[in-house]
Amino acid sequence: MDRLSALGGWAALGLLLLAACEQPGEAHTGRAVGRVDAVKMKRVSLKELCDVAPDPAEAFHWPKLTSPAQAQAGTKYRWVNVWATWCKPCVEELPLLTRSFSDWQKKQQPLTLTLLSVDSDAAAAQRFIAARPELPRSLLLEDASAATSWLSELGLGAGTVPVHVVLDAQDKLLCARSGAISAQDLERFHRALFP
Repeated sequence: MDRLSALGGWAALGLLLLAACEQPGEAHTGRAVGRVDAVKMKRVSLKELCDVAPDPAEAFHWPKLTSPAQAQAGTKYRWVNVWATWCKPCVEELPLLTRSFSDWQKKQQPLTLTLLSVDSDAAAAQRFIAARPELPRSLLLEDASAATSWLSELGLGAGTVPVHVVLDAQDKLLCARSGAISAQDLERFHRALFP
């Protein structure tokens, strides 16, 4: 009999812990909440994800480009991916970025992707993009040697690429982050932008 009462006590404790783990205001679905689901439920802020996240958003200044950055009508956010053909992590993450942004656009998410090449050889960057029709066209710096000072002005220090910049609909800076990005990072960014 003692074993049965001990088992009943453990079962009651388990139910109590399960109920305590539910999100406030959410009814228990009868389905166990796994680690992946728990991570998805956690609110994420841009401050957690970015090297620079001004609050409030501040004016963003484009570097001198070979052609102007077009306004993004009907979008809530613009993601600027600063990349180069000689940067292996930059090239490796381009398919992930284009696939993710394509999926989000299919779901009517007002978020656009803009590429900005810091290649000193503009023709090489243009050939790279032309050989990959799934990629959006890329903006080009007028003077690639200005990349370091421009990235430093963003607050990224030496500013190694890749760099990811998130702007709002008025082209105000919400976030700047240096370094390669993963699928998990993109999912966290998506949750921060579209809670």
